[in-house]
Amino acid sequence: MPNRRVSAPVQRPRDIRDLLGFRLSLLTTISDRKAQSQISGKFGMNLGEWRVLGAIHAFAPATLAGLARELYQDKGQLSRTIKALSERGLVASAPDARDKRNLFFRLTPGGKRWHDRMLAFAADRNAHLVDGLNAKERVELFRLLDKLVAATAVAYEQTLAAQGERKPTRARTPSGASQDRAEARQ
Repeated sequence: MPNRRVSAPVQRPRDIRDLLGFRLSLLTTISDRKAQSQISGKFGMNLGEWRVLGAIHAFAPATLAGLARELYQDKGQLSRTIKALSERGLVASAPDARDKRNLFFRLTPGGKRWHDRMLAFAADRNAHLVDGLNAKERVELFRLLDKLVAATAVAYEQTLAAQGERKPTRARTPSGASQDRAEARQ
């Protein structure tokens, strides 16, 4: 008989403020607004462009479909963002040798320099977000976030599959749930 983990009962929320999704959304909204004002002023780029630039770097060579899947974003909006980054000379594309209709995206040398400057800036911002946590708490926070992302991705994919929209894919975490990466975020 398999050893099944029994989860603790979840306390009924008093109101929306007790919901994890609400709290995460609030944290994200506050962080995004602060980042948007800083990034647009310092780099002349919006937060969505920065995230796509970072994702192209992280997943390169990346296809539109691959990026949309990794970021859980609409292909149309993603395509417009990539086009804007390409027009700025930050992203280049090359056709897939097996399917010329499919493009692979990568950062240009200028895009890589831009990315590295923005990543250093974002790392400083990230440090302020976790400033109130000690090193062990930071590692644990990122471990738990990776676990929540993976579980939520599986549930989302199952919902889509049940609705007949697409087949489930393997769950991904932003960091690959690597202890080394969690420690590097400190």
